[in-house]
Amino acid sequence: MYKKLVDIFLDWNSKINLSAIRDKEWVKIKHINDSLEWLKVIEDLVKEDSKFSNLNSQFSIVDVWTWSWFPVLPLAIEKPEWNFVWIESVRKKVDAVNDIIKQLWLKNIEIVWIRAEDYKKKQFDILTARAVAYIDKLLKFTKHLVKKWWYFVLYKLNSKEEYEDILKNCKKHNLELVGKFPYKLFDEDIERVIYVLKKI
Repeated sequence: MYKKLVDIFLDWNSKINLSAIRDKEWVKIKHINDSLEWLKVIEDLVKEDSKFSNLNSQFSIVDVWTWSWFPVLPLAIEKPEWNFVWIESVRKKVDAVNDIIKQLWLKNIEIVWIRAEDYKKKQFDILTARAVAYIDKLLKFTKHLVKKWWYFVLYKLNSKEEYEDILKNCKKHNLELVGKFPYKLFDEDIERVIYVLKKI
């Protein structure tokens, strides 16, 4: 299925310029493999939080301000029993994702064409965002989307400034930093990190 995902992604990328990455192998490494680091983080959370005692439970995940369909599509492929909502305000991206969902026969993703701050339909167990927006802006417009005692799982570059900014904004928005997971996608890669924040 990932081969088909890469092919469709590259086809759409040639039409609406979703990403500067246009090589099949790099799409796998920098988009798909990066997306799947999220699952390793969730597996670590299982050890700490009884709400995750059964990874086959039907968790609800909202993905906001994502670039290029990732991480939501690889996660939906890996976890067909989980329910994903992808919130996006740019119509051409919505159209592209709807097309790939149909081509991959994915039944566990709902695409919502709306700004994140305007979405009021429900709250979610987990919010994820990959390499988007400064943390203060992200939390300002998305905090209402997460249930109390549940999580933000955020992909970032690993930097001292960003870490300090996250600590400052956790205090401001009544959140707790419960996990910091640094990783690299290959030996020469920049160091990346996934932060886990709990809404308290």
